[in-house]
Amino acid sequence: MNPALAPVVFRSACVAALLAAVLFAVGVLGGTFPPFLAQAMLTATGLAVGGGLAAAYLRTPAPRRGLGPLGLGFIVASQAAFLLLVWTDWKQEALLWRLWWATAVPSLVVAHLRVLRLAGIAWDSPFGRGTAAAVVAHGAGWVVLILRGDILADPPGWFVAVMGVLGAAGAVATAVQWARFRNLRAGLPVWPLWARWTAAGAAGGVLFVAGLYLGRISAQGEAVFELLPSALAGIPPAELELQVRADAARLEELAAGMDAACERLPELRGRIQGAMTASGRKAMLASEDDDLRATYMTFLTYRSALLRLAAVYAGFEAVRDPALRARCFLVSYAAATALFESSGRLVVAFQDWDEGRRKLNEPDPRWGIAAGMFDRISAGVGSDGNGERFEEMAAWFEERAPLWREQGIWEPARMAWFEERIRRGIVSVRSADVQRHRNWLRRVVARVKDDAYTPVYAVQSQLSVWIGDTRVVARPPLISHEQIETLRTRLEPGDILLERRNFFLSNAFLPGFWPHAALYVGTAADLEALGLLEHPDVKGKLEAFRRPAADGHRHAVIEAVSEGVVFSSLEHSIHADCVAVLRPRATREQKAEAIAQAFAHQGKPYDFEFDFRTSDRLVCTEVVYRSYQGIVSFDLERVMGRDALPAVGIVRKFRRELGTPGQELDLVAFLDGRADEGRAAEGTVEEFCRSADRPREFHE
Repeated sequence: MNPALAPVVFRSACVAALLAAVLFAVGVLGGTFPPFLAQAMLTATGLAVGGGLAAAYLRTPAPRRGLGPLGLGFIVASQAAFLLLVWTDWKQEALLWRLWWATAVPSLVVAHLRVLRLAGIAWDSPFGRGTAAAVVAHGAGWVVLILRGDILADPPGWFVAVMGVLGAAGAVATAVQWARFRNLRAGLPVWPLWARWTAAGAAGGVLFVAGLYLGRISAQGEAVFELLPSALAGIPPAELELQVRADAARLEELAAGMDAACERLPELRGRIQGAMTASGRKAMLASEDDDLRATYMTFLTYRSALLRLAAVYAGFEAVRDPALRARCFLVSYAAATALFESSGRLVVAFQDWDEGRRKLNEPDPRWGIAAGMFDRISAGVGSDGNGERFEEMAAWFEERAPLWREQGIWEPARMAWFEERIRRGIVSVRSADVQRHRNWLRRVVARVKDDAYTPVYAVQSQLSVWIGDTRVVARPPLISHEQIETLRTRLEPGDILLERRNFFLSNAFLPGFWPHAALYVGTAADLEALGLLEHPDVKGKLEAFRRPAADGHRHAVIEAVSEGVVFSSLEHSIHADCVAVLRPRATREQKAEAIAQAFAHQGKPYDFEFDFRTSDRLVCTEVVYRSYQGIVSFDLERVMGRDALPAVGIVRKFRRELGTPGQELDLVAFLDGRADEGRAAEGTVEEFCRSADRPREFHE
């Protein structure tokens, strides 16, 4: 053991950690993690961890005889296994996973003990021996998990309890020991002058960047009363007169339409929120989502038109004729006041309802709604600049309105409308209970969380793709191509497909035996027979649907996989080990609507958070859930702290309702993988029902 190597190894680990951070930043900024980049990042991360552990072993004082070489041996073995997993197809071999885990865990355990020893802890006391025993026993428990016959089988409850006790005991004992012995932090060298200046400069840079970031995320919202260079001065007076009169008439229609949309907002919120509370739901139904988005889209359409009118006539001061200038002002201010008032009504209606705000901030290309739209509107309403400008223009209006009325700027009826509409808007804006500071804080906190989670989600997504594409054992699927062709003749558009592929690593992280669901939509001819070719959600995607799939077969399935919600061929989708087909007891028209809903979601990204409250990203069962919402009742279950629909939950629904008047699903086919026979065979209804209770491990 050479202590002089410790600083060199530690610096190398730091360089590897920096390289991993740079590669991570490249992937995040580029918006993608191609395989080579992900492999390089994982390699640098592994070398950084291994180097840090090795540096601990090499430090003075030397470890007890045999402990240092043993720890270094575990590190070398775990690093070799890790690199093989990252760079080769040996990741499909269960033995390599076992080797990596069985060497990585001991290396961490020995490093834990080594760091405590460097801190000055002696093992000759009962407390010291107890700490070491808890740490070693906890590590041994983790090794036991990987040495079992079924790697991914759920451990028994007593084992989980024992591991929890050992982990807590080791953590508490380590904290107590660390508080008592601090030799590790004693005698550290004083930083040289260049290092202190470098640290000070880095701290200043961090503060500068943090200030820019906070200034950017806390900036005022978009200006409602924005004065831009005006083109009004270049329009001939006669032409401008015709334009402003036409726009004044249009403004009355827009204001009336916006009033009607705003009247629906509180009623809509109350109805949806009441239904969710009554049924104990955390997520909206598809019909509720569509109702909210339709009203919201109406609101945004009127908002866009009002904003345009306010902006076009905001340069009224450039108009020379006093009467025409006054008319331009009234159109601009009335449009801006209606806009400001309606925005305030929207914010008041949804500002204290988390689910409603989340939905209104959710992007939806189908409706043309951009991400964060509600927050933009809220920021505009709460803007100090907008508030000050609003009051300035209100004072200017009140000062000149009597004179304009006497001069007959507008005919009496229209002038009365302008005065009533503007004064009503002023009163409404001043009395609106807009929680400006609270809404500002919500927006800032949400933005910080989103920015902080973006890189985490990128890595989570990449790791999930890697896990989802990894088979621990390589062999052909048990369902043959002949069985797929036979099954095709029994399928109907709208059928729900449940699928399982054994030995995929992702099975360990999904609840139940059935990990995947998809929707069979049939062929283009089937869509035509259902009258869907001209449906707005289908028409724009027909060209992509009619193109051959990647495997050369025709598209027939819509499913959410790691790449997103995609069209798949039946051959690709159900070339698995177990497949079940369930047919909803729905009318032809209802199935057509469900298929149209599925087409509407095609192209959306995969939701690696499994959040059923949002519909901008979807998981596999969410495609089925949202397509059949309002047609088939699927109950969400609490999974990992979230309300979701696991694929096995669909099986449990079928089993629960089988033979009852409320049965909503029929079993069309069940191809059950028989690993001992190397094939899949037709299973019975009873066997399918019992599959809900099968363990999620490989089942072979």
